[in-house]
Amino acid sequence: MQKPLQICRIARLLALACFGLFLPPHAQAIVLGSQSSLGPHMVRIVGPAGVLNCSGTVIDRLHVATAAHCAPQAIDIGGKRFAIRQRLQTATLASGRVVSVQGDGLILQLRQPLPATSRPIEIGTQGTDGDFRIAGYGATKEALRGKLGALHEAPVMVLRPFRLIAPDRMSEFTASACFGDSGGAVLRNGALVGIITRASHPAAGFSCGHLTHYVPITTAPFAAPPSPHGTHVSTAAQMPPRRVMYKRGFTTR
Repeated sequence: MQKPLQICRIARLLALACFGLFLPPHAQAIVLGSQSSLGPHMVRIVGPAGVLNCSGTVIDRLHVATAAHCAPQAIDIGGKRFAIRQRLQTATLASGRVVSVQGDGLILQLRQPLPATSRPIEIGTQGTDGDFRIAGYGATKEALRGKLGALHEAPVMVLRPFRLIAPDRMSEFTASACFGDSGGAVLRNGALVGIITRASHPAAGFSCGHLTHYVPITTAPFAAPPSPHGTHVSTAAQMPPRRVMYKRGFTTR
């Protein structure tokens, strides 16, 4: 009984391998994805030895979100490279919002602003419902590891916290992130809620074509401006002061 099971397992792995080998050559990112219009919001990450190895998302013209394990050295946009000033997990954007990432997430503060053609993406709120999409410059199959391509995206859904899977899970091999998509965008209803960190597959020897893992990115509310007298000003609605009466006059509290 064990031998037929082994034969079935080998046949399954061979089928997956053949599927990966015959993916269309024009598909150069996100396994089973489609071409994306998110280009103005996305960049390529330059890793060690000057190699383009990951994806990133523009959150303002001086900040890019990506994955820490990419060991980013610079940002690449159309062959032009932008130097990194700091690597952070919490940053204050030009808008005044404070943005934070966790775990393998990283925020890159740049030495000079990105060009006007790079547009900051909206940062959304966390949740498990809604329209989820992933986007990145990574490979479409294991064999293309280490080769970034054109920007692609794919629809996904939440399987469990910070794990995404393609809505159609009928086949062994479905849409997911792959090598080079690390640092790419996880969008919920069109707004950025996460940073791609890796992909995983239950079959031994495969990484892509099943789950996409990510870490969240969040923003804090705008800080209330200080008053001219140096005290804090609350933006919450205020109740009128209560008056407590005493025999000899009154006081407020």
